[in-house]
Amino acid sequence: MTSRKKVLLKVIILGDSGVGKTSLMNQYVNKKFSNQYKATIGADFLTKEVTVDDRLVTMQIWDTAGQERFQSLGVAFYRGADCCVLVYDVTAPNTFKTLDSWRDEFLIQASPRDPDNFPFVVLGNKIDLENRQVCAYAQICELYEVVPSNQMLFVTCAEYNRCRFFTMKCLLKSPFPTI
Repeated sequence: MTSRKKVLLKVIILGDSGVGKTSLMNQYVNKKFSNQYKATIGADFLTKEVTVDDRLVTMQIWDTAGQERFQSLGVAFYRGADCCVLVYDVTAPNTFKTLDSWRDEFLIQASPRDPDNFPFVVLGNKIDLENRQVCAYAQICELYEVVPSNQMLFVTCAEYNRCRFFTMKCLLKSPFPTI
C-alpha cells in the first residue's frame, strides 16, 4: 500500500456582494443550494478533500464578504492563499468590471511571493438566469481576451451545478508549488 502525499490548498473566493460566492462554495462542498440570500459577514470557510494524480488535496475554501465595509479584514484571510477565485454575476456587468480591483486588492493584502504568476480563476455565475443574462456565452468567452494569462475563465451556475466544477479540477491540475 502506497502512502499518498497530503496537500493543503487555500482558495479564496472574491467578488461583489450577491454574485453567488457562498452558493458556489456550498454547491461544491455540500452539494446544496438555497434561493435565500444571506450576506456573508467577514468570512467563512469549508473544506473538501479530493484526490488529484494520486495526491490527497484538502481544499480550504474561504468565502469572503463582498461588502466594502469588510474589505479591511482581507489581510487576515488572504495570507497564505494558494489561489484566488474571482466571481461575477453574468446578469450584472458591473460585477465583472470590479474584478480588477478585487484582484489588485487581493495582491496587495495577500502579498504572494510571485504576484505576476499567482493563479486566479474567473467565474461567471448565474448562467441559469438566461432571461436576465446580459452577456451571451460567446460574449463571455470574448472576455477571456481581457483576462491576464495567469487566469482561467469559466461560466457556471451554483443552483444546478452546471459547470460540474470543471473549474476546480482545472485549478487542482494547475502547477501549484504546494502540490
